[in-house]
Amino acid sequence: MREALEILLKKKGYKITTQRKAILNVFLNSQKHLLTAAEVYELVSKNNHSLNFSTVYRNLEVLLNTDLIKRVNLDNGVNSYELNLDDHHHHLICLKCGCTETTTYCPMEEINKSINQISDFIPTDHKLEIYGYCGKCNKA
Repeated sequence: MREALEILLKKKGYKITTQRKAILNVFLNSQKHLLTAAEVYELVSKNNHSLNFSTVYRNLEVLLNTDLIKRVNLDNGVNSYELNLDDHHHHLICLKCGCTETTTYCPMEEINKSINQISDFIPTDHKLEIYGYCGKCNKA
């Protein structure tokens, strides 16, 4: 998987730097689906890579521009990032602990049919975030 991401980065005209490799490894090895820039920085630093925060942030922008990662804007006002794996999914977000899960459930096909019946509007993209409580917090 890492090699495929590096090939895509190279095809887009970017060098495969040790910093970019380290950041991609963080996304590939993280238990969390969504990571903030600060979390990426913290995880890269834990793996003995001496990068400053601005370097991490600039490289996140490069990975965004090459479509290797996506920016996800949640209601908490903090940008998060995830690998762009071309799998259509949405996010389930716990209101208590903030953990996120993904779901492949998507009601947009039915919604698009309804929109087409009442309007000339053509949807091109969407995002769906479902807020509630994860199983762990629901039991607490």
